[in-house]
Amino acid sequence: SSFHIDCGSKSSTSFEGTAFEKDGGVVGAATFFVSQSEAWAMSSTGAYLDNADVSDDYTATNSSILSIPDAEVYTTARHSPLSFKYYGLCLWDGPYTVTLYFAEIMFTDDKNFSSLGKRVFDVYIQ
Repeated sequence: SSFHIDCGSKSSTSFEGTAFEKDGGVVGAATFFVSQSEAWAMSSTGAYLDNADVSDDYTATNSSILSIPDAEVYTTARHSPLSFKYYGLCLWDGPYTVTLYFAEIMFTDDKNFSSLGKRVFDVYIQ
């Protein structure tokens, strides 16, 4: 059994010949949803308290033009102020191969405050 997730995408995409399922569920301060295929689920916790806007967007969208094959897989990403997790559902005991693809789409290179940043990932597979 295998599954492929396009994190934050509103539509399914293809990357390197593999179909990735969309991750377009509505996310809020405390969210749990199961994918349409029921192969995986996602949970997210935390609220952005920086303004009075209650409709915080938990999806980042790339504003740069990418001239690489299958660029659409790098156009959206999920983010969360506290916790963000994916769960594989109904997996059998045995070995699995996990591949993660990362691209920086939040920080720009335009020499202003938004170009400064650091990413920290804690990846747990159990």
